[in-house]
Amino acid sequence: MDNPTCAMTATPAKRKPVLHQLITDIIIFAPVASFPACVIDIVLSPPHGWARSLMFAFTALLFAIVGTKLRTLGISLGFHRQGTHPSYQTFGWLRAIFFMLGCSTAQGKMINWVSDHHHHHIHSDEDEDLHSPKHGFWHAYVGWLRGLLFDRFTYPQFEKDRMIIFFSNTFFVWLILGFAVPALVGWATGFGWFRGMLYGGGFGIFFANYVTYWVNAGCHSFGKQDFATGDLSTNFWIDGFWGHKLSWIFAYLSWGETNHNNHHARAISANHGMFKGQFDPSANLLRILEKWRLVWNVRWTTQAQARELQHELTLTPEQRKTEALAKHAAKLAAGKPVNA
Repeated sequence: MDNPTCAMTATPAKRKPVLHQLITDIIIFAPVASFPACVIDIVLSPPHGWARSLMFAFTALLFAIVGTKLRTLGISLGFHRQGTHPSYQTFGWLRAIFFMLGCSTAQGKMINWVSDHHHHHIHSDEDEDLHSPKHGFWHAYVGWLRGLLFDRFTYPQFEKDRMIIFFSNTFFVWLILGFAVPALVGWATGFGWFRGMLYGGGFGIFFANYVTYWVNAGCHSFGKQDFATGDLSTNFWIDGFWGHKLSWIFAYLSWGETNHNNHHARAISANHGMFKGQFDPSANLLRILEKWRLVWNVRWTTQAQARELQHELTLTPEQRKTEALAKHAAKLAAGKPVNA
């Protein structure tokens, strides 16, 4: 296929079916209804007294944070750092858990997600990029999703992965469980099944999705570039008191995915935070899982390797070739193995 992008997005020749457009808009915008639903719920059944009000606020916040963090964990360590870029290996059951959590975000079929992201890396901020802010910030944020065809081009390496295909075909099962499980927990703990579903499900999906959308748009618009990647990708770290707090919140909720310029510099790296002060919860969790021998062959990037990569990306192809030949000659002169 000469131009996969044409097979991904709706065109005058192949318009997106009305039903599919409606489903897309529901997935994107329906979680916003969690806010008025929350207000109505509190008005109709307000907690009485300071103690109950504080307990209600704490429980609601806990459901929302856990619901968000579990979903973004599935996106970060499942869909992204394992599914699209296999930066580590793990047992099938743990891989399945991460993929299941990713499916509960309502970000579409996994085969489409990983293919779209792989396509983004191939054409980052070029005309073929599906969600570049060069086509408008709103387009990069959520507008691009509205033009995507459900039955679109997918890359062969993902089509051959049986687990990716399984979770793609059972997408709605995990999406429904993403509401049913917090509802069950809410009922079992006395918080209420509806409130469990609202805060753990509705708010969980809202924050998980809109944080992910921010990585696509905000991390190609705001922040700084530690690597000369040749595109607009940035690490979303803003200076100033409030800028620092906002940056930390996005890094926390996204599991470190906002270190996006680093990721574009070395996509296969398991850690996106490569320099001191770059918060990367996914990498922190991977280090724990590695110690427990639940993950292995983790592709870490040390700060020294990152510094070397920074230098390499500033070189022209000719300069890069000259440096490589010089290193090769130095190793021969020192009697070291060429591949060392």
